[in-house]
Amino acid sequence: MHHRKFEKIIEYIVERGIEAVNANTDEFPITIDYLAVFAKDEAEYQDMMEYTQGFGEVVDKHKAKSGKTILLNKPIKTEAGPLKVLKIRQPDPTRPQRGAPDFRVGDYNDFKNKYLVDNGNFTLMVRKDYEMIELKGIDVLVYFPSKLFDERSNY
Repeated sequence: MHHRKFEKIIEYIVERGIEAVNANTDEFPITIDYLAVFAKDEAEYQDMMEYTQGFGEVVDKHKAKSGKTILLNKPIKTEAGPLKVLKIRQPDPTRPQRGAPDFRVGDYNDFKNKYLVDNGNFTLMVRKDYEMIELKGIDVLVYFPSKLFDERSNY
């Protein structure tokens, strides 16, 4: 995989995420916390895994069956701030989107009360130790977690 192609994939996911946030909330500016790239096929997955070797430490090993999460040695600059955690997700027919950015919100409970109740575009997803709100965008799934990545990970 070429450097510019990988950069364009990251930019595309972040831009589509910001568009979804802007179309459905008044949260601006928005800051990225985490980003998952959904590989389109096994060849692309292997290409991305090879390309990102040496980018940082592989973390969240208990979730390794769906891909690799990397705590980046050098953050990637994005329109929504520096990206410090990147996941390369294996191809999955239930995830036809290009990727999923997680964004930080100032006060999660205020955000939840404001948007989850009044807007059918948002879905609450409850996990074991945290919850997050999902927003479906154009070719992306956008998440607003109650806990940031470093608060919910065991790395």
